[in-house]
Amino acid sequence: MTRTAPFHPEDAATPAAALHPLRDFAEKLGRELRFEDIRSGAWHARLVTAYVRHYEARRAGTTSAVRASETDALIRRASKEAALVGASAAGISTSAAMFTLDTGFVGALVAVPVAGSAMGLDTMLRSLIQARMMCDVASAFGVRIDPDDPWDLLHLNALTAGSETWEDADHGGAGLVGRMLTEDTEAAERKLGNRLMGEGVLRNLLPFASVLTSSVTSWRHTRRLGEASVEYARYRRALDDAFSAVRAVDARCVELLIEGAWCLFGTDGVLSSEATVMLAHLLRNSPSAARKRLLERLGEDEAQWVERLHEVPEPARDAFLHALEVIAAVDLSMSNAEWLLLRQAAAALNRPVRRERVQALLKQFRTHGVVRSPQGDSFEPRDGRMPSSPVAGLGADAHAAPGGL
Repeated sequence: MTRTAPFHPEDAATPAAALHPLRDFAEKLGRELRFEDIRSGAWHARLVTAYVRHYEARRAGTTSAVRASETDALIRRASKEAALVGASAAGISTSAAMFTLDTGFVGALVAVPVAGSAMGLDTMLRSLIQARMMCDVASAFGVRIDPDDPWDLLHLNALTAGSETWEDADHGGAGLVGRMLTEDTEAAERKLGNRLMGEGVLRNLLPFASVLTSSVTSWRHTRRLGEASVEYARYRRALDDAFSAVRAVDARCVELLIEGAWCLFGTDGVLSSEATVMLAHLLRNSPSAARKRLLERLGEDEAQWVERLHEVPEPARDAFLHALEVIAAVDLSMSNAEWLLLRQAAAALNRPVRRERVQALLKQFRTHGVVRSPQGDSFEPRDGRMPSSPVAGLGADAHAAPGGL
C-alpha cells in the first residue's frame, strides 16, 4: 500500500448503486476466471487481485474525501449486502432441494448443478463485496492498495478466516510472520480459496434453515473482516507516517524501528491479526539482508533490542522515540508492559518520554483514526534531562494507568 488522497465512494448512495460496479466486474471476471482456478482454490487470490486493479482504475482522479470515522458505515453496508447475497443463495439451494424431492432423479440432474452454482456464486460475490469494503476502508485512512502487492488484503483475509493460524512454537507470532514471508504463495492462495468455498457449501446444506444461517454467517464474517481492516488501515497509516519521519532523518534506523514494532506489538504475549500483517508487510518491503537479520531476531529478549538502541544516531533519536510512541498508541490502549518498554527505550536513547504525549496520540487515534499531524512535535527539541528511574519500573506513573491509558 502507498499513501493517496482518500475519497468517498459516490456510487454507494444506495445498495443497488453499490452493487452495480460489482455486477459489471463479476461479468468481466466470469469471462477471465478459469475453471481450473475454481477447482484448485486459486480463484480467491485471482479475484481479489483483479478487483484491486479494477478499483484503482475506476477511482482514478477521484478527489472527494471520507473521514476515517465513517468506516463503520462502509462495514455495515458491506455486511448487509453479504447477508442479502447469502440469503439469496440459500433460497436457491432450498428451492433446488424441494424441486429434487418433487421430481426425483431426473429433477436432481438440473437442481444439483443449480444449487452448486448458487453456492459458488455466493462465496465469490461475498469475496468481491469484502474486497471492495477493504479498499474503501483503506482509502478512508488515506492509504492506497497497490494492485501489484495485494498481500496485505490476502493475509488479513486468511487470518480472519482461520486459514493461517498460530502454532505452539510460534513465540508469540514470530513463526507465523516468518511463514507469511517464506511459504509457497500459490499453496497459501489455494488453501484460503478452498477454505472459503468449503464454508460456502456448509452454509447452504440445510434447506430452509440455511436461509437464516447463511445470511447471519455472511454478515458476521464480513463484519469481522471489516473491523480487522479498519484496525490494519489505522496501523498502516500511522506507521507509514512515523517511519517516513525517521527515514527522512536517517534511513539506517528503520531496521531497529521494525524490531521495536515487533517488541511493542508483542508485549501482551500474542500478536493481533492486524499487527501480524503489518509486520509481514514491513519485512516484505525490507532489503533481503535486513529481512534475514530481523527474522532471526524475532522472539529475542526485549533487553537485547533496548541495548541496540544506543546505535541510533543522535540526530534521529527524537523522531525515533516519537515513532515508538505512535506504535505503542496505535492499538488505542497502552498496557503497563508497553509503558515500561517505552520508558526503557527512552532511557537508552537518552530522551525523556512524556505521558501527555502518548495520551495525546491515543486521543487522536480514538477520535480521528489518524494522527492529524504525523510528525507532531517530534522535531521540537526534547528536554535533555533523563526521566527519573527510567528502567526501575513504572513508579508513580503506574497509578495513572493500572490497565491502560
